[in-house]
Amino acid sequence: MLVVGLVLLAALVIAVLGAAPRTGELDPEAASPDGTRALATLLEAQGVRVETVSDLDAATAGAGRTVLVALPAQLSTRQRDALAASRADLVLLRPDERTLTALAPGVRPEPVELPEPTGPACGLRAAVLAGPVDLAGAAYSTADPAAARCYPTGTPSGAVSLVEVRDRGRTVTVVGDAAPFTNDVLDERGNAALAMDVLGAHPDLLWYLPVPPPAEPGQERGTSELLPPGWVWGSVQLLVAGLAIALWRGRRLGRVVTEDLPVVVPAGETVRGRARLYRRAGARDRAAAALRADARRDLAGRLGVPRGAGDGAVVDAATGRTGWPAGAVGALLAGPPPSDDAALVTLAGELDRLRSAVRDASGATPGGPAPRA
Repeated sequence: MLVVGLVLLAALVIAVLGAAPRTGELDPEAASPDGTRALATLLEAQGVRVETVSDLDAATAGAGRTVLVALPAQLSTRQRDALAASRADLVLLRPDERTLTALAPGVRPEPVELPEPTGPACGLRAAVLAGPVDLAGAAYSTADPAAARCYPTGTPSGAVSLVEVRDRGRTVTVVGDAAPFTNDVLDERGNAALAMDVLGAHPDLLWYLPVPPPAEPGQERGTSELLPPGWVWGSVQLLVAGLAIALWRGRRLGRVVTEDLPVVVPAGETVRGRARLYRRAGARDRAAAALRADARRDLAGRLGVPRGAGDGAVVDAATGRTGWPAGAVGALLAGPPPSDDAALVTLAGELDRLRSAVRDASGATPGGPAPRA
């Protein structure tokens, strides 16, 4: 049940995140701060049909409609040339110099520092109705005497934040900042009035979000650009599924159950097998430790030494029972590891003699004659 619950919870989280509001800069379907869904909704409520397009042929429609170029800096040369041949009115949001040259001849950018929002100071209807707006992005100048220059920056060059010019029988409006069109500040100052009047001049509005042009031959592309959309959520789902399978397969529902060995191995074979391993590895120290531990355990049981009393108690009891010197017994039970195989064999024999001495309550001193009673 725990695994099922985790899977359902993960699915719910992914569904909620996947259904999150759409985001995208100047996207009329995005509810994020930099989106423009609120403006698109207001325009449609006023009877303006808003159509989002990324296709170049649709954006180059004929007269009688407005084409908003939301991201002019992403236009390719071919896209700029196609828009220049269009007869539709254009609204350019903070265009770069190449876009101005192609679509708004005579308008050029001015590298000036923009002041706080000011009045329109022009006769353009959209600017007069809006009053002060949040235009703090870029400034432009033009030598066209018939152009409308709104929101002056107060510089000697006469730069302004909004320019409207006539070009080949159509109106081109250059806006120096996209902020008044976004959800974030649409309800502040006169931003909504300016955006709705500029974009609502015709009943049809094409909201052009240009697709970035493909990479030039030989130009490197990032890994994320080569992956299909949605790969992030696909990876998250695979990770969650992997964790769920790991929890399912690694669960423990109770205590460990012991099972009988499928084959009974005689104790003698086990001892000989371990001895061969010790011999092959030259582990005389471990072999001696095993022999001494077994001897101490056997002697403690025969001499009645409590478990955990320590090696000293076993040595004292064995010395008292057999009469062997305490130093000799201590060297047998807790001495240094043997230096070679012969010393290991001697140690094993002396331990057996000590056991026999304790068992018989009489014996001989290790390596020498038996002590006298």
